[in-house]
Amino acid sequence: MEQQPNALLAELTRVLARTEPQAPISLRLCRAFTEIVAADGASITVGVASPDRIVLCATDDPAAGVEDAQEVLREGPSLDAYRSGAAVTGLSLAEQRVRWPMLVEMLDTKGPQLNLHAFPVRPESDVLGVVCVYQAAERALAVSTGEAQFLANALGVALLGDLDSHSLTDERWAVRDRVDQATGMVVAQLKVKPEDAAAVLRAHAFAHATTLETVSRWVLDRALDFTDSDSSDGTQP
Repeated sequence: MEQQPNALLAELTRVLARTEPQAPISLRLCRAFTEIVAADGASITVGVASPDRIVLCATDDPAAGVEDAQEVLREGPSLDAYRSGAAVTGLSLAEQRVRWPMLVEMLDTKGPQLNLHAFPVRPESDVLGVVCVYQAAERALAVSTGEAQFLANALGVALLGDLDSHSLTDERWAVRDRVDQATGMVVAQLKVKPEDAAAVLRAHAFAHATTLETVSRWVLDRALDFTDSDSSDGTQP
């Protein structure tokens, strides 16, 4: 049975709170995603197939090596996920060797073949980037494809902004104040940095298909409390 979005976000929030606070938010989200899906490493890349391609983070050298090889060879799961807008997962090692022969051959020179999965980051309709994870052994991920895809989309919102790209620029000062107050409360509840707290709020706005202002109101009204471990996500707004 798939977890509900609230439960997935609650888990993401808890895992994020355990990550190293001094690390960049992109790397911390990447590490949290890796832990939740039971992978061994991951990367987040934006503009995968464009000249402006940027690797926002990689958890370790193997994850970085996978992205470097894909950029050189122009084949691999990240490129397929970015171009198709669909998750690339569940392939056996033999199937991966057939699908990306040059990539697998290049990675073979660095060690045993890695089990690769990629999920497009598409919080709305456009694909913004890709989360690519690897496993050192051939095994299933700890979550379903749908759950991993939801988390990838939530990471996109957390990293790149609210669902409504105009919401923050058009907010009245009173609304901005509420968002800042809510961010401060999340900082106190989770003992995280302000940018981490803001990312958590944006992810919850995405999960509930609502605005950052609404989620901020939930926090201020104590309907959303990240210290509450008795409910799936700390709230029933």
